[in-house]
Amino acid sequence: MRVYVGYAGEHGSTRGIAERLAATLTQQGHRADVTDLADERTGAPEHDACVLGSAIHNGRWLPPAAEYLRRYTPELARRPLWLFSVGLARILGDWFARRSRSPAPLPALRDLLAPVDHHLFAGAFERDHTSVFGHLVFRSLGGHYGDHRDWREIDAWATDIARHLLPAPSQEAHHRSVPFPGRQAPAGSGTEGEGRGAR
Repeated sequence: MRVYVGYAGEHGSTRGIAERLAATLTQQGHRADVTDLADERTGAPEHDACVLGSAIHNGRWLPPAAEYLRRYTPELARRPLWLFSVGLARILGDWFARRSRSPAPLPALRDLLAPVDHHLFAGAFERDHTSVFGHLVFRSLGGHYGDHRDWREIDAWATDIARHLLPAPSQEAHHRSVPFPGRQAPAGSGTEGEGRGAR
C-alpha cells in the first residue's frame, strides 16, 4: 500500500521520526512518501493510508499540521489514519503526558477523523531550542536536554501500522487451506497420520 507520512516540526526531531516511520513501513513492504506539511505545495493525500504528526508547542500541534487536518478532513476521514505527537511530555510526568495526548485541535476533529491510533513520542530538546524563561521552567521540572527519542518504540509502532495495512486473507483462500470438518483427507496425503501424531 501507498502510505502518506506528513509531519510538522521545527528543529528536526519530528522530521527524523517521520523519516524513520517511513523507512520501517518500506521495509515491511509498503511504499511510504514523507512530506513536510509546512510546504505550500502540499496537497490532499492520494495514498491508501496516512500517518500524520506534529511537534507540540504549548499544548498544541504546530499551525501547518493543524491546518492540514482542518483543510483535508473529508479526504483523511476516508482513509486509515494514524496520528503522532512529539514532545517532552513523556519525560516530564503523567500530567504533561495526558495533556499532550489530546493537543489542540485534535479533540475537535477526533470524531470526524476517527484515527486508528494517536501515539505520543518523546522528542529531542537542546538548550538553544528555548528561551531563558523556558530553560528555567524546564530545569525546574527536572528536564534534561538531549535526544529522548526511542527508536525501538518508533519502529514497533510503524510495524504495527504495516501489519494493520496488510490485506486480509480472502475467504476463498481460507476455505482452500482449512479442510471441511469431517471430510476425509485424500488417500496418501499424510494428513490423517499427521493428525494422530499430533495427539
